Amino acid sequence: MKLMIIGAGVAGLAAAQRLRTMKLGLEIVIFEKSRGVGGRVATRRFNGATFDHGAQYVKTPSAALRELLTATLAHDSLHNIDLPVWTFDHEGKIGPGDAKLLTESKWSWEEGNTQLAKELARGLDVRFGQQITHIERSENGWTLWAGEQDLGRADAVLMTPPAPQTGALIEKSNLDPEATARLTNELNKVHYRPCLTITLGYPRRPRPRPFYALVNTDKQHPVSWLALEHIKEGRKTAGQGIYILQMAPQWSLDHWDDQPEALAGEAAQLLTSLLDQPLRSPLWSNRQGWRFALPDGRADPAILNAVLPGLYFAGDYTAGQGRVHLAIEQGWAAAAAIAQQLKP
Repeated sequence: MKLMIIGAGVAGLAAAQRLRTMKLGLEIVIFEKSRGVGGRVATRRFNGATFDHGAQYVKTPSAALRELLTATLAHDSLHNIDLPVWTFDHEGKIGPGDAKLLTESKWSWEEGNTQLAKELARGLDVRFGQQITHIERSENGWTLWAGEQDLGRADAVLMTPPAPQTGALIEKSNLDPEATARLTNELNKVHYRPCLTITLGYPRRPRPRPFYALVNTDKQHPVSWLALEHIKEGRKTAGQGIYILQMAPQWSLDHWDDQPEALAGEAAQLLTSLLDQPLRSPLWSNRQGWRFALPDGRADPAILNAVLPGLYFAGDYTAGQGRVHLAIEQGWAAAAAIAQQLKP
């Protein structure tokens, strides 16, 4: 029996790992369009610094998630961020905020949070640079195509790209029209908020703060999230101060095509105002645009998985929230459904 997974993000990797531990004798192949694993769990190295320009940390609200990170994938470079997340409002007023944000675990890795995806991918057959263009169903199962290239047959397929990309792929596939309509109707319930992530680097680490990061709670500020990346334990920063600014959806849309220098200037002004520090002249900056940053709405995986035998779905869009731990749990849920179908 064979399973093909589209996308080497956290949901797909978690599903594959869970199925492998079940020892079903299942052949699993993962196709990823990019050159690396993790999707939006992304790390970048620039100017001697390592920083997370995607997911900032990983929560473990359940015992199963905590066991995965601290036991199953145990790694010497895994650390909990001890400092809390504080809040700020549209006026830039900073305070401790929600007590839950002060106490919850926030896991990160010295090498960057992509290490989570690398650990999940260990031992799996991941094939990079493979852009799936359409899928076909026949009496013998499923076939994946990358343009004119036949990537082989499988008994089941798990689709994990963001809902709009998954929906587009379904529409390009020659599937039963009624099935296509049912799938796309469910997937179209999900829209994504875009996010510009702007990283600013400064020559020296700044004075200590009582928080690791700030989150905007009233959604009326140009900055949605501000993190002091340099405080992550063991993180290579070359002695620099590193700030991650994840911009609000409307601000991101309004400034999507701005030149990097202009973005850096505006971000530095906002940072200066928010922290009340002279931070208008960063040493360097870095831009990342996430068109599918955070899902609004949810596609029900029970509905999606019931449309065509052997076709499964998982990702943040089946959870309804853009959180790494939720994507892992959605991968686990998909694995359970797939195992039920494919077990001997």
